[in-house]
Amino acid sequence: MTKKTQKRDLQITFIHQFKRATRTPWPDKFRLCWYFNPKTLDYVYEHKNEQFVTNGFVISDGLANELPEEFRKKYFEPSERCLLFLLFELQIVGFINSDEVDDGEFENVFGVTKHRYFSAEAIDDWTTQVESL
Repeated sequence: MTKKTQKRDLQITFIHQFKRATRTPWPDKFRLCWYFNPKTLDYVYEHKNEQFVTNGFVISDGLANELPEEFRKKYFEPSERCLLFLLFELQIVGFINSDEVDDGEFENVFGVTKHRYFSAEAIDDWTTQVESL
């Protein structure tokens, strides 16, 4: 960890509302944390506008470096959600199913349980969407 992260307690919430502008290439108001590792500081964030519509995704440099060269980037478009979720499926599912993300909050946001959101059928749907790109 850097000195900056050591000084503050890393309280990562599933949904975070921005109080000031961010450095992303799009306007955003909310961030959903799909994955965060406090040891490596790796993350997958979904950024949403004031209407809660997805503007894009941001991943850490560490995760970006794990990707094949043709996918190696920090910012992903909303249409690349399925690709991103398949590439980091184990990390995302593990984080969301941990105690870090409240079951009720997740269900209130998406209208389905964590189990349904990450079911075999949902993952098959993601694979089909990626193959059709």
